[in-house]
Amino acid sequence: MTPDLSIQKKPMYYGAVYVLLAVMVGVAAAYQPLFSILGLGVLFSFVYAIYQPEKMSYLVLLSTAISINYIVEANMPGLEIISLYKLGILILLVPSMLQNGLRWKFIYPIAAIASMLFLTIFFSDWHPRLTLSLTLKAFIGLALPFFFLMIKWNKGTAQRHIRIICLLPLVSVGTGVLLQLAHLYSFLNVEFTGAIRVQGANIAPHLAMLAFLGITVALIETKRNPLQARFFYCTLAANFAILIATGTRGPILAMLAMAAYYFFDMVKQYIKGKLILIIPLLCSLALIGGAVYVQWDNMTKRSFERQTGTGIDLSGRTEAWSYFLKGVKDSPLTGRGLGAVTVANDGSLYEGFVVPHNEYIRFYYDAGYIGCSLLFLSLLVLFGMIYRVIPQRIKIYYVAFILAFFLYSLSDNTLSTVQFIIPFCWYLNSLYILSTTNSKKEEVI
Repeated sequence: MTPDLSIQKKPMYYGAVYVLLAVMVGVAAAYQPLFSILGLGVLFSFVYAIYQPEKMSYLVLLSTAISINYIVEANMPGLEIISLYKLGILILLVPSMLQNGLRWKFIYPIAAIASMLFLTIFFSDWHPRLTLSLTLKAFIGLALPFFFLMIKWNKGTAQRHIRIICLLPLVSVGTGVLLQLAHLYSFLNVEFTGAIRVQGANIAPHLAMLAFLGITVALIETKRNPLQARFFYCTLAANFAILIATGTRGPILAMLAMAAYYFFDMVKQYIKGKLILIIPLLCSLALIGGAVYVQWDNMTKRSFERQTGTGIDLSGRTEAWSYFLKGVKDSPLTGRGLGAVTVANDGSLYEGFVVPHNEYIRFYYDAGYIGCSLLFLSLLVLFGMIYRVIPQRIKIYYVAFILAFFLYSLSDNTLSTVQFIIPFCWYLNSLYILSTTNSKKEEVI
């Protein structure tokens, strides 16, 4: 029997590759030690992603629990740490995309963002500080999360993704405690108003986004998947406590309609004879009452009065909104260019307002009425496609969830913050997969 020479050559081939990689890393380490270590880590992670794509997806989703750009201070020429992070997770999920395939009918948001790029290049009135590289970077950063919406995971993986999303705030808090003990990052943030906010391994607004998703997703899942209701009720309570501890009002106001329907539905079921529901109902009311009592002082401190003639302000937001609206008034149709909003603050606004904390104003500034309308119309189409396949018993919860997203977008950067948009897209994808009636067809495709 003739031996297979190709099999014999494989160890030699792999050995040569490993030696070459070792030499490259050794050379790079002499000039850029930090980035050579990061590069080596990405390389090993990519190899792991090839052999274990589903397990890598869990790690990537868990990584959104940490605002790495606030903890790690490292940049490459032309790329800040958050851009490197986004590029890294895209590379790590490529094996999953190749193995599972992509659902191309969900490409509408990406197409809309591509249209905004087209408008920028050919029609926008470019901001003086906007560059082509900044525009391309903004395009990639905004479009990337919507690729995660398109991956065709199997149903078991999708269910585990949902549970991870509900645990993200707890992961952030736990990681924040460890970072505090190691004196690497502060677990609490004390604002100039005197308000004390829990931020975990994020900044407080980012942790609030994770908690918002943990609460709203758990509300839907208690109804969609009653066999796991105990897990979702526990995470719901924990995430609500975390949200209150962040001292953030926007997500609380955004989810009021969803919370109201949740209580209405529980009372209705209780009246119909499901007496056991009195336990979560009373616990929810007690939790809300206790949270309001504990955090009332923090909430009032953050509603500070600015010397702008407008009285009580939304932490400076109305002033920022006026500033950005004024900056785009001469180019209302096509805006100032994709990514222009990130360089628009000339220093006259508080430095925290790199963007206006209002996604409608943000995309209106970047792409005008045309680009902004295309983007939010594409989202409506996407949300409608998912609505058509979900079970009837959660349709109202789902509509309230989407309404909460649109309301939250009035006061924060929902579409451009990793801690919101990636778990948000991931959940919508999982919800679609688990709601598809023909399970065999979905798993094969």
